Amino acid sequence: MSPETIEGLVADYGYGIVLVGTYFDHYGIPLFLVFGGIAASKGLLNVYGVLLCGFAGGWIADLFLYFLGYKTGLAYWMRFAWVRSMESAIATTHRMFQTRPAVVVILGRFLFAVSKIIPPFAGMIHYDARRYIVYSFLGNVLFSVAYTAASFYSGPVVLDALGELEWGNVAATLCFILVLYFIARRALRAPRRP
Repeated sequence: MSPETIEGLVADYGYGIVLVGTYFDHYGIPLFLVFGGIAASKGLLNVYGVLLCGFAGGWIADLFLYFLGYKTGLAYWMRFAWVRSMESAIATTHRMFQTRPAVVVILGRFLFAVSKIIPPFAGMIHYDARRYIVYSFLGNVLFSVAYTAASFYSGPVVLDALGELEWGNVAATLCFILVLYFIARRALRAPRRP
């Protein structure tokens, strides 16, 4: 789907597209939220409405996946060979949930592709639902604010930059990914406070 098509859908159908699009768009840059912010910068949508819809879509998706994982449980998934082959990764993630659950859930919301694995895994290991809901809430608020604000203030410049693949865009994307990596690494290695 081209950026112009997504922007047109957001302008025509507004907040519903941002809500539904953000619900399903956890595997990369949240395009519907970004273009909702751009539409708000052009006066087509209210920026607070975009922010709320982006938050709600992401949080509803996280909670759905958490409770789906909670209902099925890890034992069910361990019956599959491809899941058993990831046993060391599962053990590492389980340890991270025991030592730094807030970091895993909140920061995990910003890690592309991982953001859809953490909610069901938290449910599968039966991590405390109340704590998960709070951490997921905070992560989705931060995520929605960050992407809505960035797209609102950068406005139409984003569309112009997406028109052609430029080395500057590639470099900026790689820098952003590296910053997230180093933040996650530092947060996971920091000594835990009692």
